[in-house]
Parts: sequence; structure tokens; C-alpha cells
Amino acid sequence: MKAEILSQTDYLTYPLISVVLFVAIFSAAVLWVFRPGSREVYAKRSMMVFDDEKGTSR
Repeated sequence: MKAEILSQTDYLTYPLISVVLFVAIFSAAVLWVFRPGSREVYAKRSMMVFDDEKGTSR
């Protein structure tokens, strides 16, 4: 039944575009997180929890 409904519509490109866009954005986010040099940045950011309120340890 779903195949019959989908075969009669003209808007089949929109789901395809949305999936491709999602995969592209997700892949870019994963690559951004695991880029070279990001380990030091995230190590500094992980210690921000322990900084005092005045921010003197920056």
C-alpha cells in the first residue's frame, strides 16, 4: 500500500534530498569533532567545569 501511494506522488525527490542533506551534515559534524588538533581543545573545555566563577584560571 505504501509503495502504491509513493509511486503516485511527484514529490519523491524531497525525501531523497533530505536524507542526503542529513548524511552530509552528520558526516561534517563527526569530521569536525575528530579533526586533528581537537583533542587539546576538548581537554581544555572539559576542565571548564572546575574553573571558579571569576575565570582566573583561563
